[in-house]
Amino acid sequence: MENKTEEHKKEETSSYSLSLLSVGILVLFLLVVGGVYYFVSKKSKGQVVFPAGINYTGNEATPQPQKPTYDYNKLASSANWSTFTSPQGQYSFKYPGEMIPLIFPGDPNDTVTFDINNVPAQFNLMVLVDSISNYDPKMVGKQEEFVGNYWKFFGGLKSAQNFQVFETDKGLKGWKVNYVTTGGTVGTDNYFFVVPNDDNKVIHVNNIFPSEAQAVFTRILNTLEYKQ
Repeated sequence: MENKTEEHKKEETSSYSLSLLSVGILVLFLLVVGGVYYFVSKKSKGQVVFPAGINYTGNEATPQPQKPTYDYNKLASSANWSTFTSPQGQYSFKYPGEMIPLIFPGDPNDTVTFDINNVPAQFNLMVLVDSISNYDPKMVGKQEEFVGNYWKFFGGLKSAQNFQVFETDKGLKGWKVNYVTTGGTVGTDNYFFVVPNDDNKVIHVNNIFPSEAQAVFTRILNTLEYKQ
């Protein structure tokens, strides 16, 4: 009986040691994962934003951080501007260094925006690359017609107006247009630029900036470049 007791004690000691080892490994794993996440978040060129619905896991509204405020007059004339290059490397532009470009991981449209007004960032895209064939394959190579009929692909729009040819200071050529909602509201300025040597794509820029920040938007727009 005494031998069995000793053997039982050894088994208990062994089980206890194994449990401690397992806990230690788990803690170490969590520390490593946390460290990697922190390092990546610090090194990222832009803050990560998930499109609506991708990380939605319940009925509760996700608390939103307080939106930053900017002195747009100061930013418009500031020399502290940085260069943003899209995740897929299709375009670049300069922007005020105090602002944070928001990107969408894995987004096929290579999208970027800024969180600058009351509209959720994922519904307020600024620059993206539209593939015409995703809307209507018959319009590939007919970029101007596509821009004029862009509203037809969205249920909330009813027409286009103020359609005009447009060219940036960097020489990007395309069109400027406003789309009218079914409620009669005229939307913001939209710009579509031809992508050299690709009849199926246009760079689409939406003026998401408030009225007091138009000098900042204009400066951003005129630094936009297509990356060969």
